Amino acid sequence: MKKVFISLMFALFATSMFAQSPFVVSPALYVGWQPMEVLGESMSQNRNYVVGTDQSTIAPLVWNTVTNEIFVIIEQDSAWMEFDDGTGEMMYSTKTGSFHGVNNAGIAVGSLTTADYISHPIMARCDGNGEYTQLFALDGEAGCEAYAISENGVIVGFYFTEDWTTYACIWTENGTVRTNLPTPTAEQLGFDLDYVSARWISADANTILGYAQDAHTGAWVAMAWVKQNGEYVVRPMANDYFQSYYYDEDGNYVQPGRNPYFEFSPAALSANGEWAAVTVVEAYDPEDWDADATPRAARMNLLTNAFEVLNLDFDNEANEVFGIANDGTCVGRLTGAFDPITWEQDVYGMIWKAGDTTCTNVASIYPDDPYAASIFASAISYITPEADYVMGYASTAAGGWTSYVMALPVSSVSIDKAEATMALYPNPATTHVNVAVNSQIRSFNVINAMGQVVLNQSNVNATNVTINTQNLAAGIYFVNVITDNGQVAKRISVAK
Repeated sequence: MKKVFISLMFALFATSMFAQSPFVVSPALYVGWQPMEVLGESMSQNRNYVVGTDQSTIAPLVWNTVTNEIFVIIEQDSAWMEFDDGTGEMMYSTKTGSFHGVNNAGIAVGSLTTADYISHPIMARCDGNGEYTQLFALDGEAGCEAYAISENGVIVGFYFTEDWTTYACIWTENGTVRTNLPTPTAEQLGFDLDYVSARWISADANTILGYAQDAHTGAWVAMAWVKQNGEYVVRPMANDYFQSYYYDEDGNYVQPGRNPYFEFSPAALSANGEWAAVTVVEAYDPEDWDADATPRAARMNLLTNAFEVLNLDFDNEANEVFGIANDGTCVGRLTGAFDPITWEQDVYGMIWKAGDTTCTNVASIYPDDPYAASIFASAISYITPEADYVMGYASTAAGGWTSYVMALPVSSVSIDKAEATMALYPNPATTHVNVAVNSQIRSFNVINAMGQVVLNQSNVNATNVTINTQNLAAGIYFVNVITDNGQVAKRISVAK
């Protein structure tokens, strides 16, 4: 790993320009003769580290926002390339890759593709000497990648063998132990599985978000794993929303028609494991060239199964979500209609706050800021758990792409919070759990780790209720309560 430091001149310029600005912009540096393009993919919850890719060299990158240092892995490697006629020659190839995730301890994880064109999972300390290590992987595997790391050091990702069989996995013990996650069945998913991957993990490592690929369409369909009795179990998410389609033996298009979306792709998981962000595409006939295949941002509450789609009033606008906060506030990218005359298309960062039905253009939040005024195109990759900062990347008048961290004004993300509060005790529960709320309870339900309602009751009309848990299997459950002052949900553990 190579350290690249900003110059004193730039530091003074940045300090003077952005001292009062809500934007903290990554330094503009040069690698050789080429300007570095800092493309941030994720950020630590404490905002100290941004990780991603240097687009100029396609190399894994860390931006320390406290010291304003940048760390880049740039190495030359070589490989003997053999041709079909039996001849060969030495070929030189730059290692490429990206960091995908980082935690508050400054441990970044990602992948590095070497000269043999095989991806390898890597881990590096952002505040160390810049060296990286490879996570556990077996010789002979066709590829292996790490994508996210929890605050207690559990890493998620996937690997695939030479026959392209793919396994979702976790790494523990500082990346030295790899364990497969359970592979979902067609019965659990509602469609035939091609392969599976894990991409995001909650701060406590109790919830993992990933995708299963539909063998018929190739669509990435969101699914999750949740911890139950100390083991991860499959949690399907898309059964009521995703539908597969296929062509029969005679080449006829078959559309089952039971669900509304042909795509249900995972995009992000909140740090508390309660919210999943997904991108959906409405079901349509793929042979119809006029069909609307516009991606839409969506979010699902894993505690209550509530599902929302961002449907905007204007046509031909794609909105995709890349990050989600603990309250469900989403960030991503909004793409405007393509102008066939000028060949131009607007692309800008999007904030879709919790409880809202529309989104905000990030450049419009601070219209008088000099950096905001210079943005031509942007996207937001990450939002902090408290929804008070975002990290994104933008193309400005200076050219190229660079990352920024931006403080959000309270008005841009604040909502009328539900006034209801709830206490659960004992927790863990054995025979029963007491539910106490500061307002009148209308109804409640209990949802298991699979998202299934196992208990429910309406017309409660009380502020306290006792739920019998004797018939529930040991594991994690969510108590979801509807009150006169809003909805509130909490996690409980049932022990036997």
